[in-house]
Amino acid sequence: MTVFILAMGYGILTAGSFILLVRNAYKGWTWFFKNYDDLPHIYRSRWRYQRRFILKRLWKRLFNR
Repeated sequence: MTVFILAMGYGILTAGSFILLVRNAYKGWTWFFKNYDDLPHIYRSRWRYQRRFILKRLWKRLFNR
């Protein structure tokens, strides 16, 4: 009986830890995507430039013939 109670306690603790892990991961990813434009990284400006100018030119060349 003692082993069963210890196993149940361990299972509840493990499940609770997993739930907290998923919750914190969700909070982290949502924060990352909400604040993506405010993060200081160089790829953002390059991607914005490519999206604004280069990809539009390529799209026009490919599909407006």
